Amino acid sequence: MATLLESLTTLVTPATGQIADRLGESEATVSSALPSTFASVLGGLVTKANDPASFRQVFDFLTSRPAGINVTDDASSVIGAFVAGGGVAAVGTKFLNLVFGGQTNAVANLLNRVSGFRNPSSGSTLLTLAGPLVFGVLAKRVRDDTLDSAGLATTLSAEKDGIFAAMPAGLSSLISSAAAPFIETPEWNRASTSSRQYADRHESEGRKWVWPVVGLATLALVWLALSHRSTRVPQGAAAIDTTNHAGSVTSTAGGEVSGTYESLSFTKQTLPNGVEIRVPINGSESRMIGFIEDPSRPVDKTTWFELDRVNFEPNSATILPESQEQLANLVAILKAYPSTHIKIGGYTDNVGDANANLRLSQRRADAVKRALLHQRISVNRVQSEGYGEEHAVGDNATESGRAQNRRIAVLVTAK
Repeated sequence: MATLLESLTTLVTPATGQIADRLGESEATVSSALPSTFASVLGGLVTKANDPASFRQVFDFLTSRPAGINVTDDASSVIGAFVAGGGVAAVGTKFLNLVFGGQTNAVANLLNRVSGFRNPSSGSTLLTLAGPLVFGVLAKRVRDDTLDSAGLATTLSAEKDGIFAAMPAGLSSLISSAAAPFIETPEWNRASTSSRQYADRHESEGRKWVWPVVGLATLALVWLALSHRSTRVPQGAAAIDTTNHAGSVTSTAGGEVSGTYESLSFTKQTLPNGVEIRVPINGSESRMIGFIEDPSRPVDKTTWFELDRVNFEPNSATILPESQEQLANLVAILKAYPSTHIKIGGYTDNVGDANANLRLSQRRADAVKRALLHQRISVNRVQSEGYGEEHAVGDNATESGRAQNRRIAVLVTAK
């Protein structure tokens, strides 16, 4: 059976041109944006599924829809009814409010940014149109499979990995805040800054906190994190060829490592196509550009560039919002050098089950790849592979070493 995301994509594909005309955007841009838009709504529902009482409201609305509204057979008719502003539009709006609460506009704004729309209202319009389409596909699945509320929640949860991988980077925090009044501080922020990057479940097991202390500590760590973002950089960042992956990596190991950072300075760098990006001086992006432009440095299998500002939720392939800048820089570099091809490598520490770590590293590498593809980077230019515990660059016997080993890196495979 097709997944919900596949069902939605199949449904809407014949009407992509019609949607593009309605938005005033190119058909290619809309075609690229539709899967992430559907995944955003489904991701909101996956989050709701963790709260049976809240999810029950969504389910009751699905099963008590107004008679005569069928949004699953023909997407074109849905678009026409939506434009006309009738019952379909009202159903879609109410459905989105149930899914996202007060975060609907924030979700629309994020979709608009990552989709590259020309019209600032296109993200909102596309999300609102996606509402009745998702509603209809879910209602049909409930009817065809005779699902109750728990059954639909189970169906959504079973497809969670695929849905979250297709969501735009940064959406997870928005839909989480819509689902609950309190969101647990990400694990990398609860721990010391030495384990901030790519924190996994391993670092949190066994911790017990007193809530007043948690509040004060969280505020202090947020302040420190903000300070580090503007004042710290890997020590020896100008150096090339730090041993890694049977060869060299053009940066220090991923993750903040205690005692190895000094002041971080950013600069503007103009790419050959005129696009300007903000990068750390001598950081990963600058060194990657230097490698691509230097004809004396051939492509090899050992020179890796770390995405040292790309972070994930604990034990998850969900990319955190703070990763947006570096991912956007990587997209800009690939667009500026259209002959360049890359491989995304994912790595973990050695704590826990080796097979689970390998799967997690692959999911994270795939998530970064999808983030690039969502920005219209050609699929034949990007590979992804998870290496799990292999090719450690730090000592897994120490917290700082494990933080080094949890990383994402990029190999230039053609230039």
